[in-house]
Amino acid sequence: MVLGIVGLPLPDETLLTAVGYLVYRGQMAYFPSVIAGVIGAVSGITFSFALGSFVGRTFLVRVGKFLHINEKKWLKAEIWLETYGGYALFGGFFIPGVRHVTAIVAGLGNFPFRRFAFFAYLGAFVWVIVFVTLGRFVGPQVESVSIILYRYLGWIIVFSVAALLIFGVSGWQWVRYHARQKKR
Repeated sequence: MVLGIVGLPLPDETLLTAVGYLVYRGQMAYFPSVIAGVIGAVSGITFSFALGSFVGRTFLVRVGKFLHINEKKWLKAEIWLETYGGYALFGGFFIPGVRHVTAIVAGLGNFPFRRFAFFAYLGAFVWVIVFVTLGRFVGPQVESVSIILYRYLGWIIVFSVAALLIFGVSGWQWVRYHARQKKR
């Protein structure tokens, strides 16, 4: 959980839902699972806040280039956080990608730690409970869904590959078209 919250591409929601499924099966207990998830989420979001606070804007702008995040985008994120503040920290947990950036931007923008902690930790708590509980309640349907998926797996793969090819080719053509337009 810590690494996923910090920004590594780990499927946090899937992980929490899988934990909920294991709770449904009786292989894990609900409350210790929620507590462990909250500790991981809180640790990760606090690390991201500290990263923004201590590393500073110059370093993050330099590193951001590799992620296609320039100075203008950092500024836009800071303004967004100033406008929506704690609500962005709370709600950001439910939007993949946003939860990684909100804490860093809060650290960059000298967001008061107490206010950060209140909204971010509350968001982490609710987020973990929602996804662990979701996995717990979806548990009985997992086996029936897996039977259906197994039955139609071949067709799912064929349609997925076809969609990737179609959208990949058209996306590439779109990029080439706009690149040519910029040169003109």
